[in-house]
Amino acid sequence: MSVTVNDLMRLPSLRQAKVLAGHRGLGKIVSSISVLESTDPDVLVADRFPKGEFFGSEIVITGFLNIVNDIELQCENIRQLSAGGEVGLILYYVGVFMPEVDHRLIELADELDFVLICMPTGDPTLRYSEVINDVMGCIFRDQEKKDSIVLDILEQISALPKHRQSVDTAMRILSDRIAASVILCDSAFHILNLAAWPRSQKTIIEDGILNCSVFPESRQSCPCTFQAGHNLQRLTIRTDSGQKYELLILRADTALKDNLLDEIEEATCICINIWGKKHDDVAVHELVRAILKDEPMKMHRLAEIFRVDIDSLHEMWILDNGRDTTNDDLKAQMPALRDCFARYTGSFIMDFYGGRLIVFMSPPRSQQETEQLEQEILTLTDRCDPKITLARCNQLQTTADVRKAYLCYKEMLPQVRKIYPNRKNFSYGQLEFAQSCHRTILDGEAGLNRCLLPLRPLKEETEDMDLVQTLATYLLDGDSSVTKTAQLLYLHKNTVKYRIKRISDILGFRPDRMPEVVELYKAAAVQRILS
Repeated sequence: MSVTVNDLMRLPSLRQAKVLAGHRGLGKIVSSISVLESTDPDVLVADRFPKGEFFGSEIVITGFLNIVNDIELQCENIRQLSAGGEVGLILYYVGVFMPEVDHRLIELADELDFVLICMPTGDPTLRYSEVINDVMGCIFRDQEKKDSIVLDILEQISALPKHRQSVDTAMRILSDRIAASVILCDSAFHILNLAAWPRSQKTIIEDGILNCSVFPESRQSCPCTFQAGHNLQRLTIRTDSGQKYELLILRADTALKDNLLDEIEEATCICINIWGKKHDDVAVHELVRAILKDEPMKMHRLAEIFRVDIDSLHEMWILDNGRDTTNDDLKAQMPALRDCFARYTGSFIMDFYGGRLIVFMSPPRSQQETEQLEQEILTLTDRCDPKITLARCNQLQTTADVRKAYLCYKEMLPQVRKIYPNRKNFSYGQLEFAQSCHRTILDGEAGLNRCLLPLRPLKEETEDMDLVQTLATYLLDGDSSVTKTAQLLYLHKNTVKYRIKRISDILGFRPDRMPEVVELYKAAAVQRILS
């Protein structure tokens, strides 16, 4: 669902209307339209929003006919509508019954980002039905074009006040979207949430479910025993925490098709994961999953809901022990890891995905801080599992970039560990380099021989692999440092210096000179993969 207030202002019935206030709210999603009949604020809260029931994301029509001169009550109505998640108000009969729109009303609407629209003034011939038909027609056409129930729910909930973001609200939106009653139950079919369609059927449905002894199998339907002419369908929902729920769908006429059931199942699972518990980590999990699955629209809606500045998160750090199961010891380090990331980055989110700890973050202020953060993270993780490695993928601009980097990481981690056996942290560049080496091996014997050709003079010069091993350690592990290479090979510095000189004499160039070293570097890496 993507119809905004801005879209509505282009409809024939609203083209002559004027936006008086709340211009920052013109981009809000509109789910429906309704008429405000009672302008008593207490009645409004009790009747329109009973026990917090969702009616949000609507645009409301009124003429304030019984309070045309009571500005305070007009303002209080706007406060209550805004608190209920409504997006705006269309004023009728200004200059006919209501003398004018008071400046206090305009100032309040601006403060709340609540869109205040005034129909043409002084016109008694205006009818509510014209705008209602236009608005509902626009919404229905939009729904027909889109088939993502998940996005519909996330879009609507993202525009609501935080206290109205709940499973109850999500079930109500789902019910409205599919024009059916939805009943979320536990595994014993005890009702947890009920959104009746139409709402007047709530008691009948509650009693019917309570007394129902036979339910259809999951993804199957059967005639409803307590509502004639209705089908009862069942979906078994399993959340990320392993909990099992049953979703019953009560709908007149035909049962829902499999592709729509898939959408409903995903939407329900996400809503339970996020709002079924007061637990921020669960919510973050859905956001991380949306990023890694390259679902930008879902990602942005979730980011809106959880107030995450997603546009600043251009780096992905991956902590991995090489297994597909979550490391409990690493879980225990989560508070310390959060504190560590918080010291070096302005914004970040983190969660486990596929057994790996994924961190999306804004870049540290400098390369020095990046290196310091890497070292602190590795020091922390060494305490729980020395096998944990850290991969840093930076300069990621889109979810497609993230997805590409994550798939590259999953595929190339074994290869990059072979190329750099002494390293605990890897860059995205090293992952892509490992991918290039892997492709060279897969290309066939001819390409592989060409790649390894720079090492041939060293292999022909000596019967053992001392020179080749020294060169590989010098380039791949030692950062072209004699001292570091000597430490890694447990040799005296002078021994390494001698070998580097021999390598230079045999090759005809120093092994740290560009661009000659490029092919040599890749040859050494491929050799390690093959070893």
